[in-house]
Amino acid sequence: MNRSLDSQPQQRAVRAAAVKREVIVLAAVALTAAAGGSHKVVRKTAALDFSYGWPAEAVAIQALDMRLYKDARAKLAEAQKNAAEDQAMARKQKREFNQHFYSVDWEAAGQTPRLLSLQSENGSFEGGAHPNTSYDVLLWDRAFNRAVSMTSLFARPAGFAATTRAVYCKKLSAERTRRREGEKLDLPEFNQCPKYADLAISPVDGNKNGRFDRMEFVASPYVAGPYVEGKYEVLVPVTAKFIAALKPDYRGSFEPQRQ
Repeated sequence: MNRSLDSQPQQRAVRAAAVKREVIVLAAVALTAAAGGSHKVVRKTAALDFSYGWPAEAVAIQALDMRLYKDARAKLAEAQKNAAEDQAMARKQKREFNQHFYSVDWEAAGQTPRLLSLQSENGSFEGGAHPNTSYDVLLWDRAFNRAVSMTSLFARPAGFAATTRAVYCKKLSAERTRRREGEKLDLPEFNQCPKYADLAISPVDGNKNGRFDRMEFVASPYVAGPYVEGKYEVLVPVTAKFIAALKPDYRGSFEPQRQ
């Protein structure tokens, strides 16, 4: 008994030292507070122009704020490594080096008392033929204090696709036809409906009333079409059938809309 009691101050000291080390490591990367309470990590050198930002809604959640900060640090380290290697190779090959670029811009797509929906646009350039753009999403559950997937909100994992896939694929096909003026591409993958795993899918609060009313499906370039067609963004209304398929705890975070 005495041994366990005596060990508590030691354990607290160990935890305090670990926290102190973490703070020191985080301080090595400059974190700036932008207007409106958002956070941003910025680093600009001759080799790399880097920025990674997230909104006040995410900053307000300590665990999420730290998660995004750590992700920014990891992305910065990787981008710096790639830029330095390319710069060294350019010198060796006696060719011109083009500064690398990397950016991540998170924005809130909506929030409810339970859920916060974030979307990001990610840009990069590593000296290739053109810059690249991709999109990502993050859904945060305040009750669990962690990120969750869209499918986990449903009573059955297949419930999400069952209530959205047919409408999404139909809307995507219509948008492809409009952009291509009715022409069909020879590449089958650019005519098929993409897998949900290849898309950035997030709930959106269009009327800003604290409940999600639409699902936004974003296909990055090369996912639903060639690079020149850019991203494909499709909105699918939340329906009563969609809400009925959710777990009871999440139904209050959504409201039905007309299709």
